[in-house]
Amino acid sequence: MKKPKSEKWLKAMADRKGRGTNQYTKAKLLGLPKPELTEEQIKKRSNHQLGRKHSEETKNKIRNSRLKFLNENPHMVPYKLNHYSKGRSYPEQYWKIILDSNNLIYEEQYQIGLYQLDFAFLELKIDLEIDGDQHYTDQRIIESDIRRTEYLESLSWKVIRVKWSNFQKLIDKKQFIDNLLKELIIIS
Repeated sequence: MKKPKSEKWLKAMADRKGRGTNQYTKAKLLGLPKPELTEEQIKKRSNHQLGRKHSEETKNKIRNSRLKFLNENPHMVPYKLNHYSKGRSYPEQYWKIILDSNNLIYEEQYQIGLYQLDFAFLELKIDLEIDGDQHYTDQRIIESDIRRTEYLESLSWKVIRVKWSNFQKLIDKKQFIDNLLKELIIIS
């Protein structure tokens, strides 16, 4: 939630109006044509937009620093900030009702390292993931899911993935649910 602007801040911004503007907004305020850039300015801007090239050593330092920060602050993981900010998705609500109606014991949005599990059966060490299509079409998410699964398996967890769009197309959803529940109960 954004902090409301103070009266002092609003007054300072109102007093500043018209000052601190760049050459384009100044020209616009005065009704003048947009200033032309010199060759040197154009070259400088084009070189600036090429982006910075980091050495492999610098890339590794940045990566390790980022991982250290995320391990120390798991609540700041981008996926967690973006994914669950609007609450439970409809597919997750649907499966929560199924799991609750079968009196299964689980933790929702359980955190392990950098990863958040949709439905974690702690005693069984089973992660039930309800996946949207992005988990099968976006290469970055696919690679992240592979790393995630390998990490969880290294901790002796079993990952069960349900592709929501495939589940919706099933004619006999009850049979699919029964088979999944049997797997959860047999393992226990």
